[in-house]
Amino acid sequence: MEEILKQILSGMNEMKNDIAEIGKNIKTVEHRLDRLEKMDSIEHRVEVNQIDLTDIKEILEKMDSFQTDVLKDFFQIFKGNSFNKVLQEELNLINQRLDAQLTKIAKNEEAILMIEGKNNKVS
Repeated sequence: MEEILKQILSGMNEMKNDIAEIGKNIKTVEHRLDRLEKMDSIEHRVEVNQIDLTDIKEILEKMDSFQTDVLKDFFQIFKGNSFNKVLQEELNLINQRLDAQLTKIAKNEEAILMIEGKNNKVS
């Protein structure tokens, strides 16, 4: 009877060791599956990003071609001498107005300095 109990105990110990080893193997498999899920997720994101990048590239190419066409028309107009004269006149007018404003600012600064000088003499 004792031998049978010893055999049963040794068999149970072997089963316990086997179950522990199976548990380790299951954890290893779960870890690998988690990594595969992460890889699938990363691959999916890469595929989605590639699609987004392709769409963005197409949009940029369309914008570039549109801007090139519009700029060609603009520069053809800009090449005309009459347009250049009008622009030159407008720039001269703007410069004159800026000069007038700077002169007014300088006069006001001078007046402020004179008033401050009078106030300092009175004090």
